[in-house]
Amino acid sequence: MRQAELVSALEQVFREAGLPLSYTHAVKPRPRIKLAANLPIGIELRNEVVEAYFDELVPLDRIEAAGQLFPDGVEFRDAKEVWHGFPSAASQLRGAEYEVDVRGDESLTSDALRGAVVRLLGARELAGMRRRGESERRADAGDRDLRPLIEDVEILELDEKAHTARLRTVLQLDANGAGRPEDVVRALDLPLKVDRAVRTRLLFVDTPPIAR
Repeated sequence: MRQAELVSALEQVFREAGLPLSYTHAVKPRPRIKLAANLPIGIELRNEVVEAYFDELVPLDRIEAAGQLFPDGVEFRDAKEVWHGFPSAASQLRGAEYEVDVRGDESLTSDALRGAVVRLLGARELAGMRRRGESERRADAGDRDLRPLIEDVEILELDEKAHTARLRTVLQLDANGAGRPEDVVRALDLPLKVDRAVRTRLLFVDTPPIAR
């Protein structure tokens, strides 16, 4: 589901539930529903954060009831009350954590993959191409250094017989740039292909790190 489709679906759910959803005062009013992070295409998403603004205080149990009407593929997990004037979730976003399933060939061994991760994390620069889709400005297309976008890479599972592995990676995701799982896999410089990528959680300025 694309981002605009999700916002439209949530708008319909809140209206059907009789909630006083707030709208902008533009010529063509839009629902005040904001996602903390853009929705990438081709990546499964978990624990995403959506901010919805209402014209009056709505009890949490009514929000939870509306959550049961979410469309297929979107599961309601929790709701919290945030008062107007608090910093938006998007403004506090700093990164995202991903789990990435990769597939290779007989060269995918424990030593080879661990060595590649060590070299990646030890590199000062990682050459890559900036995608125009990350920004509306065509001038953003071209070479860039991917290294600042990669905070951490960890091997979760490795099956040498099946030539598969699962990685956990923490990537920058803020107004200054966004890392992508395929960039990490490419930077490992091994013959690997991404089978599946899942954004498992968003990381905010006050999110504690996972113990290693």
